[in-house]
Amino acid sequence: MKKSILFITSLVAIATLPSCAGHKVTEQKVEKEIQAVNLNTQESTQEANRNFIMNSDKLTDDQKKMLVDLQVKTNAQMSETKNEIEKTRQVLIQTILEPKMNQREYSILKKKIVKLEKNRVEIGFKALNEARSIIAPKANAENREFFKTYMHKQIQVY
Repeated sequence: MKKSILFITSLVAIATLPSCAGHKVTEQKVEKEIQAVNLNTQESTQEANRNFIMNSDKLTDDQKKMLVDLQVKTNAQMSETKNEIEKTRQVLIQTILEPKMNQREYSILKKKIVKLEKNRVEIGFKALNEARSIIAPKANAENREFFKTYMHKQIQVY
């Protein structure tokens, strides 16, 4: 009895090993394809938002500096994440267009895009929370109005 259980367990282990190895190879292949994609980047509304912050008479110099620093940091993170999403989408499209679509590649790419999109949204929310603490909209009505305009501008970017 023990021998038959050991035999069956060994067969199952042997059968799953190629599957695991195949999955890892597929993941590596997908990552290489993503890294090979080149994107054309273009300047967005970042400069206009920076000017909006710097030209505000409602903020102190320290607040302006902290908001611009936050904007630079967030834009870099967002840009990197958006580029990775776009490259991954291009590989996904190539995978879908194949006559015999590789289901494993499709699944890996789909999960990666979902993870990247979630990360992109989290970066945006974190930046908005940090901006709120810098601007302090509860301090006075002027701060609330500035914060409202700032949020509308930033939501368009994120």
